[in-house]
Amino acid sequence: MGKHKKRTLEQKIKIVKEFKKGATISYLNDKYGISGVGTISRWNQEYDKGKLGLDNRGKRKSQQEIEDIDILKKSYALLMEIRSQQNKSKNIK
Repeated sequence: MGKHKKRTLEQKIKIVKEFKKGATISYLNDKYGISGVGTISRWNQEYDKGKLGLDNRGKRKSQQEIEDIDILKKSYALLMEIRSQQNKSKNIK
């Protein structure tokens, strides 16, 4: 597999507008060399929601998300401790 081609926002909008005018996804994939099956559909949905140009990778987590992650980590550690104790008691019997 080759490296994915990064397209500009303007290119994505142009492709989405062609799609909205009736061009098929397979036609647009061939025309612009897009390999992803759902790429144009995703761009179309993001365009409709006004989120086509947004990139949330690397976005900082909110304080609530951080607290939720901490709770999950503590719960997992407790679960592992309980399982460890259960395994020790099974080995003793």
